[in-house]
Amino acid sequence: MRGALKQKDSAVLSGARFKHSTVALSVAACLFSVSGVAAEKTKSEEAIEVVEVTGIRGSTKASINTKRFASTQVDGISAEDIGKLPDVTIADSLQRITGVQIERTAGEGGPVAIRGLPQVDTTMNGEVFLSATTIDSSGADFGDLPSQLFSGLDVYKSSEAKSSAAGISGSIDLHTRRPFDMTEGYTFAGGAEVTRGSISDETDPNVNGLFSYNGDSWGVLFTAVVSEANLATDYNGYFDTSENGGIGAANNNHTWGANPRGEETRHVVPQGFAAFNKQEKRERQAFQFSFQADLGEGFTLTTDAFYTNQDRFNNRRGLSQNNRWNSFNDYAYPTADGWTGDTFTDEDGNAWGSVNAFDMKSYRLQTFTQVNNNEETSQNFNLQLDYNNGGALTGQVRVTRAKATAKMRHGYGEGDILSIDQGTLVTGPGQFSQGEHCNNGEEIVGSNGGCYASFAPGGIEDQFILSYDARGEFPHFSGFDQLVNGGNGLRSVADYMGDINSYHIGAFSSEGNTDDEGEINTFSTKWNYAFDDQPFITSVDFGIRMSERIVDHDQFTYTSNFGDGCDIAQWKAVDQYMNTPGCEGNPAAGEYLTKDVGDLTAGTWVPYTILPPTRLDTHTTVSYQTDFGNVTGIPGIWSIDPSNFKDPRQFHLDTFGNVQRTENGGASYDVTLEEFSYFLQANFDYNIFSGNFGLKVVETDLYVKQNLVGASLPHSGLGPDTGDVVTERSYTDYLPSLNVNAAVHEDVILRAAYSKNMQALNLASLGGGKTVGRVNNEDCNCLRVVNGTLTGNPNLDPWRSSNYSLSAEWYNGDASMLFLATYMIDIESFTEGGVVMIDEPDADGIKRGPWPFNTQVQGNGGDVTGFEIGARVAFSDITDIALLANVGFDANYTYNDSSQEAKDVKGNDLPFVGMSEDTYNLVLWYEDDSFSTRLAWNSRSPRLITQGTVGAVGGQSLYQDDYSQLDISATYNINDDFSVYVHGSNILEEYQQTYLEFSSQKAFQNVYEARWTLGARMTF
Repeated sequence: MRGALKQKDSAVLSGARFKHSTVALSVAACLFSVSGVAAEKTKSEEAIEVVEVTGIRGSTKASINTKRFASTQVDGISAEDIGKLPDVTIADSLQRITGVQIERTAGEGGPVAIRGLPQVDTTMNGEVFLSATTIDSSGADFGDLPSQLFSGLDVYKSSEAKSSAAGISGSIDLHTRRPFDMTEGYTFAGGAEVTRGSISDETDPNVNGLFSYNGDSWGVLFTAVVSEANLATDYNGYFDTSENGGIGAANNNHTWGANPRGEETRHVVPQGFAAFNKQEKRERQAFQFSFQADLGEGFTLTTDAFYTNQDRFNNRRGLSQNNRWNSFNDYAYPTADGWTGDTFTDEDGNAWGSVNAFDMKSYRLQTFTQVNNNEETSQNFNLQLDYNNGGALTGQVRVTRAKATAKMRHGYGEGDILSIDQGTLVTGPGQFSQGEHCNNGEEIVGSNGGCYASFAPGGIEDQFILSYDARGEFPHFSGFDQLVNGGNGLRSVADYMGDINSYHIGAFSSEGNTDDEGEINTFSTKWNYAFDDQPFITSVDFGIRMSERIVDHDQFTYTSNFGDGCDIAQWKAVDQYMNTPGCEGNPAAGEYLTKDVGDLTAGTWVPYTILPPTRLDTHTTVSYQTDFGNVTGIPGIWSIDPSNFKDPRQFHLDTFGNVQRTENGGASYDVTLEEFSYFLQANFDYNIFSGNFGLKVVETDLYVKQNLVGASLPHSGLGPDTGDVVTERSYTDYLPSLNVNAAVHEDVILRAAYSKNMQALNLASLGGGKTVGRVNNEDCNCLRVVNGTLTGNPNLDPWRSSNYSLSAEWYNGDASMLFLATYMIDIESFTEGGVVMIDEPDADGIKRGPWPFNTQVQGNGGDVTGFEIGARVAFSDITDIALLANVGFDANYTYNDSSQEAKDVKGNDLPFVGMSEDTYNLVLWYEDDSFSTRLAWNSRSPRLITQGTVGAVGGQSLYQDDYSQLDISATYNINDDFSVYVHGSNILEEYQQTYLEFSSQKAFQNVYEARWTLGARMTF
């Protein structure tokens, strides 16, 4: 197990060695003694009230007991019934806990942060597991985990040496059911539901079931979920088609030289403005199997299998008006009243102002369709032997193995409405093409009958100005009523947009495709030895753990050959030409001119465009789109149906006659992370005080294989793999922890905690490579570098912190409590977004830089401080008023503050990425014997999404504005075994508004749908 790996093959061999050593150690541990540490039966655990968890009140009581009798600072969530967490998703349930914040993906809860930081470790039944959505990530994302498979979860906000979980701000432990947790005999449970969204207008089924048998000495449990979800979101604002949106390739009005309008004040210029609809269809299948056997003499055997499979068809289609990568200086500029009044001066003394309304020149008006096909599968296996024969020594030996794969296939197509041949800002004599495309009266000027073809014979052949105004609640586009000339005469822009004959294909591509494979193997043995009649130390925990995590990330593009194989292209586009050196003279790649054309003389070789003149509906089906959500002013458009790209490889094969998988060396990597840890923890109980103190040591070996990247291939951003760079590192962390609990009153507990924490980085941060952004440039007649990204740096250190916290808890009833907590997280080592300057050569091989490359850099320290306050109240615990006997509420508030070296444009400390300063939760509930209902409101203040780059946007950062959401649920119990329920999520149809530095400078919106679920559940 120990020792760094030398190459990828040895990583595989190491996995085999790990498995063999695991088996050997397991056998040795079993023979040596009655093993490990699973179940220390402390005085507080003996005092835990056994709660039958049914309904809202029962779930609340169980969660309160989890917090009350824990040895650390912890919050819990318990299912209200088999297959029913309090909310539809795990993340939605988590957001009700103080200090927990979530992000939304496709409108559903996804990544989770605790106390403002996303460096959260997630375990299942106490040990790390592998999810297909987090193969190379150390954070928590529950997008592929159905909530019906879990009986509850715990959120740990202070650490213990004996815990296998990492995490900087905390960790989350998910609990699955096991047969010995169930009542004796047989248990059957099942449910079925349908969900409908207000934007998608689709009806989605969900079926789940559980079978369990708990006998005298053995038990078996099987539970499964099959579901389908069609999620819809409307997007508008800065043009960016990434998962949740962003500012894309935004720059400023002084990019590439002085502003031609004479503007001295700088302002952001987006690469374009867009309005589109996003749909994601998720088909999920998941099951859990568990077997337990009482082997006698105190031994219990448990084996678990957990499987998930998720297929996601993510597509977006709509309108984009952009600069066609030709100009930022003279593309979009403020309207007369478009300035917001917010100003600042950058570090170079340049004055900046913010803008919320633009006039846009007509470089490009287009529709686009983008599809990501995702296939995600995970398998987690657990085998453990527990021992507790009532003696001083108790324990556990445990082996886990997990595998996951994630595949993504991307498809993209765009339809241009403007002519590229004449009259518009991007014109020429046409693009040169084969004679078969010279059908619109073009002059034949090529030796084989070629011509400068009309690519958009029915498109707009004129210049005009459109406007984008984001000053209202939702953006407004205007200018489509202008009359313009074109292939169909003098008509309005809107009329041209509504005519399918106006459109030609601008480009097809399938890039950024990924194949990810992950594997985690662990072996652990934990022990507890209890002392009799000791005045202070009641027991000690000790043990070892070995883990191995392997990730293989491959990124590639589907390319096609052109000119009988003389050229290869990722971007099959009208502005790409078969002009590689090997193509000249090839009759399939171009022709010699027979007469002078402009500056070109007869006899000059002229290459064909890679994509000839192509109507929008030549290779695809199309449909007329008029729904852009709450955006106003946009007429109807024609766009490609997303179904055309369900199999991007087959589409490119059918369209271009050939297709190849071309690896992107700069974005592919292999990482192996091995950890060997051991711990010693002492547990104490003296008078009113109890708790523990201990030390965990983690020895880490890191192996990272990155690719050396050669010059980019033509017509692409692909850097071929020209060799390997291997980095091997080792480091050791010493992680002390202390938890002190004081029962100052029968119902009041004070807690104090200290620990040093460490969490490994996302493996992509270590292994990822280089991607380069290029744009058309007339000066070099080439694709010119403007920026780039370095996604990996193997020399980055993990996140490290020292954590301090204090809390007070008052338990004033079975289902009621009040609490107050304060904390400080002193972050000693972390990563943050930064910029490095790299002199990357342009497509013609000449270096004209250096240029800014975004990357992760080592931060120089910072801290997070805050407090949490909350109450959980069942009125029957505090009053005899009959009217309130069945009513209760949960209310909490979290305040986060942070400081670090990074500053905003005014010189103030930036928060850490993902952090909101304020988070609020309020849950009102009513429950009687047959009916219950619950109203849940969550709100968070602005959060930092990305830190701004200094050059392009003057250092302005992107924030999400205040976001609140209201959910409602109601359940009617027909009898003890059967119930029906309804759940509404985001019933007020709230939306995510983002802004760039100033709240008035709106960037984009994600408008989420309301989702309503009707279901039935039975248990017997």
